[in-house]
Amino acid sequence: MTRLWWRQLALVAVAGLATASPAQAQEQAGTQAASGDWRQTVFLYGMGAMIEGDAQVGPLEVPVDVGLSDFFDNLEFGAMAAYRIENGTWSFTGDVTYMSLGGGKETEQGRASARLDTEQITAMLTAGRRITPHLEALVSLAYFDVNADLRARVLQQVATANRDADWFDPLIGFNYEVPMGGKWRYTLRGDIGAGGSDLTWHALTKFTRQNSDRFGWYVGYRAISYDYEDGSGLNYTRFDLTQHGPGAGISISF
Repeated sequence: MTRLWWRQLALVAVAGLATASPAQAQEQAGTQAASGDWRQTVFLYGMGAMIEGDAQVGPLEVPVDVGLSDFFDNLEFGAMAAYRIENGTWSFTGDVTYMSLGGGKETEQGRASARLDTEQITAMLTAGRRITPHLEALVSLAYFDVNADLRARVLQQVATANRDADWFDPLIGFNYEVPMGGKWRYTLRGDIGAGGSDLTWHALTKFTRQNSDRFGWYVGYRAISYDYEDGSGLNYTRFDLTQHGPGAGISISF
């Protein structure tokens, strides 16, 4: 499958989730857990991402540091959505994130500068098995597609490089969720693995308010990190990047 196909699929998936029409609301989650009925939820969310680390193509290396205050100045396009189906024992989740982000730095005298423009797709498929009332064991398959354009300038000398990389990483993890009283609940999730990358990890913490059986909203913090390395010499590629930041979203269940 080509990378273009994956990018188109990711955008279609995000658009499909964003335009999904909820069916008639079913019973509450607790009743469904007892009866084994399946409950479906669509999540639409935004994230104020900070990106840190290093990107290297051949001999050209560019440090990456896009802080939260720079995010909206450098974000060209972003879309994020997820879908989850569960029955109290088993759960299956799909999550797709697409970002086109650029950022650069220049010395005070303007003698040197560096810039990185990235187009990134992150897709994660997760199966969960509840092992206690509040804890799920998770097995995931994560897909990453990163396109990077690097540019470095010293005085009048300019070097540029472009590289596409995509890979799969199997992950294992846990999801902990506990009611906080009233309509609030707290969630903490962590995953770690490797495969196409040397190491990938993912963490999520959030507070959710369930206004009704159908609608809810949440705020939290998410981080995704990967250390990918491939090739040698002029074909050498390395992305050692961490994307993290606060986020907020809505959930629609049916």
